[in-house]
Amino acid sequence: MAVEFDTSRGRYRLSVAGQESVCGAASLTLSAEHAGGLEKFAFRCIIASALLQRVGGVEAAPQRLAGWLERQFEQIREAALKSIRSERRLAEFGFDPASPGPF
Repeated sequence: MAVEFDTSRGRYRLSVAGQESVCGAASLTLSAEHAGGLEKFAFRCIIASALLQRVGGVEAAPQRLAGWLERQFEQIREAALKSIRSERRLAEFGFDPASPGPF
């Protein structure tokens, strides 16, 4: 399921590109693509299972993450692009019950 959101750079679509379970958490690989096809980047979110249960499971995660991404778009975009270019890996963002975030 793709979720659309607005940024200062235009409208983007957030979708889940991959999913796996890791040590009591879900690892979601997310893809953010500009509606006009100008840009696409990916990043990974590690979300504690307790948070996912609270919001209705993995299916509800993209909607929650789209709001978070919309508010912090420039920082997340830059971190994702830098990580891909210089470190050759996806940027990772973690969410657990102790951390502030979209859940």
